[in-house]
Amino acid sequence: MPPKTIFSREDVIVAALELVKKSGFRDFSARRVAEELKSSTAPVYSCFSSMEELKTEVLARAEAIMLDYSMRPYTGSVFLNMGTGLALFAGEERELFRALLLEGGETADMFEHFIHALEQELDRDELVSQLPVPDRKGVMRRMAIFTYGYATLIHNGMFEKVDRGRIIKTMLETGRDVIDAALRRAGINAHNTE
Repeated sequence: MPPKTIFSREDVIVAALELVKKSGFRDFSARRVAEELKSSTAPVYSCFSSMEELKTEVLARAEAIMLDYSMRPYTGSVFLNMGTGLALFAGEERELFRALLLEGGETADMFEHFIHALEQELDRDELVSQLPVPDRKGVMRRMAIFTYGYATLIHNGMFEKVDRGRIIKTMLETGRDVIDAALRRAGINAHNTE
C-alpha cells in the first residue's frame, strides 16, 4: 500500500490559484481543486471550512501577483511602472485579471485596495512626488481610470499586437499629459523638473 499523501493548506491554495489562472472562478469547486491537487476532495475540506474561505485566500494571492506586476521596474518611473504592470497583468494573467477586476462583488473593494497600495509608492516618483498629496491622489485616480480601461481592452483582445514597449509608450504619453496638467494646476513648471 503506498504511503498516504498529506496536503497542507498551502498546497490547496496553490492548486486553487492554478485552477483560477486557467479558468477563473467559473469552474471553482472542491472537486476541480482536488483534480488540480490530484487527490480526493478531503484535503480541500480538511484545510478550509468553506469554498468561500478558499476563494478569499485565492483572491488575496491573485491581488499580490497583480501588485507585484505593478511594482516591477519596467522603467525609471515608479508611476509609469504601475500602469505598465497592470496592463501587462491583464494580458499575461487574463483569468486572474478577470477574477479580480471584471467579475464578482469584490471588484470595487479590490480595486480600491490596489489603488491605495499604489498611492503609498508615489513618494518615490520624481515628478508625482512634487505635487501636493491631494493632487497626487487626483493624478492617481485619473490614471487608474485610464489604465483600467486600457488593461480591460488588452484583456479583451482589442489590440492586435500589444507588447511591453507599446504599453510603456501608451502609458508614458497619457501619464505625461495627466501629470503635466496636474503640475500646471499646482503652479509647478514641469520643464524645470526634467
